[in-house]
Amino acid sequence: MAEPTVATKEMIEELFDAAAGAYDRTGPSVFAEFGARLVEQLPIVAGARALDIATGRGAVLLPAARRVGAEGHVTGIDLSASMLEEAARAVRREGVTNVDLRKMDAEHLDFPEQSFDLVLCAFALFLFPDMEAALREIYRVARPGGAIGISTFGTTPPLCAPAFPLLMQQFAGLQGAVRMPQPIAFAPEDVEALLARFGFRSIEARSESTEVVYASLDEWWAFLLTLGPRATILGMDEETRARFKDDYLAKLRPLLGPEGLRLPVAVVYATAQR
Repeated sequence: MAEPTVATKEMIEELFDAAAGAYDRTGPSVFAEFGARLVEQLPIVAGARALDIATGRGAVLLPAARRVGAEGHVTGIDLSASMLEEAARAVRREGVTNVDLRKMDAEHLDFPEQSFDLVLCAFALFLFPDMEAALREIYRVARPGGAIGISTFGTTPPLCAPAFPLLMQQFAGLQGAVRMPQPIAFAPEDVEALLARFGFRSIEARSESTEVVYASLDEWWAFLLTLGPRATILGMDEETRARFKDDYLAKLRPLLGPEGLRLPVAVVYATAQR
């Protein structure tokens, strides 16, 4: 059985550069919803200086900028220049003026120690080849007593079951399959233990479950092409990809209801202090 290739930093950058235009625009806007929810759970005060790591299209950046107010400031960083362009468009569209965007590697933050009152990182831990380096950097740039907010997919219920597990099963053993550098889902206690290991205090992690609905199987397939599975799917030749898609969507067809494809998603929200 062929072992999957672990995505490198360069592969992840290319993936999100290519997917940026459709990211969180295909199907329900899940990351915007989850980003706002992460910001809600943090003790953000007006005037705070915040850092949003892996800002993407600004799902966390925009609500955080509103919370810190005109006297505060939010810096959003991302490895993908195309994602930053999309975030910049969103910032202009929303008329937000207290932000700046910078292309930067989360494992090597170009900021002095204790620069930020608040550091946020949503749905990105599994994208970091050296997750420990990224967490050390988060700790380094947060001021003592500063707030940390991290979100990731949860393990219970399994992510988008059975559609996503079926995809992973079909990927298994596929020549050219690509996996993300870290597990994509964590239990709350695992996130708590991870943050504790790097010195964070007052750690609380909780899992919240919801459902997302895709209007059609093709919409779900298009959504997959905006995330990590894109690397494996587009790595296939055209004939193999067409056959793979037909086989996979045939397995999902019995799951379609009157509203479309309903799938469960658990999100772990973790808050802590430096």
